[in-house]
Amino acid sequence: MATLRTRNPRVNLHYALADQQGALFPVKGQGTVSINPALVDNTLRILLSSADGSLVEVAISKERFSISSKTGGAATVLAQSEEAALLLNKPGASLPYWVSLDTNNQRIRYGKGEMLRDLMLFEYSWAAQSDSPLNAFSKDIRDIAIQGARAEHLKVLEIPVTLDPSPHIIPASAITMEVIAANSASVVNDLPDVCQRLYANVSGPGINLAPPDFPEFAQAIQYSITTPGALCYNKLAEKDPIFGYLRVTLDSNMGDSPGQPYVLEIWPAGNGSPIHDHGQACAVIKVLHGQIKVSWFSALTPAIEQPWGSTIAHAGEVTFLTPDYYQIHQLQNPSPKQGGSFCATIQCYRYPDDDLQHYEYFDYIEDGEIRHFLPDSDWGYLEFKQAIHEEWKKVMAR
Repeated sequence: MATLRTRNPRVNLHYALADQQGALFPVKGQGTVSINPALVDNTLRILLSSADGSLVEVAISKERFSISSKTGGAATVLAQSEEAALLLNKPGASLPYWVSLDTNNQRIRYGKGEMLRDLMLFEYSWAAQSDSPLNAFSKDIRDIAIQGARAEHLKVLEIPVTLDPSPHIIPASAITMEVIAANSASVVNDLPDVCQRLYANVSGPGINLAPPDFPEFAQAIQYSITTPGALCYNKLAEKDPIFGYLRVTLDSNMGDSPGQPYVLEIWPAGNGSPIHDHGQACAVIKVLHGQIKVSWFSALTPAIEQPWGSTIAHAGEVTFLTPDYYQIHQLQNPSPKQGGSFCATIQCYRYPDDDLQHYEYFDYIEDGEIRHFLPDSDWGYLEFKQAIHEEWKKVMAR
């Protein structure tokens, strides 16, 4: 069993990757297990047990979802439901199943997708049940076993699902007690090391669309997008009228990111991206101009078209994603197509340090199918800036 540790447990927690039919919670009596099996027999069973053999069983079939306890040979059904959302995924909808054990708060949570509170589908609590069998052994639970499916893509978090990390990043100097209490932002120091490095490179005030030698850069880009015959207008005419956006790369692919690690992306008003993932990479996204709407999805599948959540990030704000959080999303400039302003973001990518596969594609959904996008470039940054500058000088000379 291999382990991955990240610097701070508030955002990207210690988890174990198991290639057998089970694993261990790092801490007795608490944690979250997630499994995304390719094929399930009639029933998927997630068993959480203590050293004396007492256990909690979460059973998921096509007909019923249930939570049971077994101790001393006696079995007790604690909760059950036939609600469709709780049952086995329908064919074509590959969603991870997760179970969170939280003995401090005396509850078991169940959900699908990423291990997030917003994706919880069911909660069982025994706090008010003094005679619950779980009181006798739940704090000793350590072992995890999977029955009815191979334990593919098995992950184990060291703490239960309680508080989702905010997708908005702020520097440590901006943290306040109000921010902590409202969970309105994630402090950059809480991010995985890879995200911290990306953030350090692009969060400063010098990363902007008003360089000293071309302070009208943003104004010139807007002109180029909206003016027939101009550089950006012509390039966008080659693209999808809804999903068309420009990718301006800043450096070379050094082998530690899907495509070039730093990309200036220019989103015309009303345009956006398909639903896509990021090849299990980490990313930091800084808004340089305008605003971008980020919508998140519980799985990359044509069967799921509705996001489970969204936010709008404005100029100067920074958001993030990791293999565990916010990995599948869709970006859109919410400004109206008629008269709206473009949005510019700098997207920064890097594989986690323990990623030895380096999947090079962003998978996305188009026409009801999952397809592969190999990150490309419309221009290099210096080439693009020079071309826009020359175009703008001609406009100003009229």
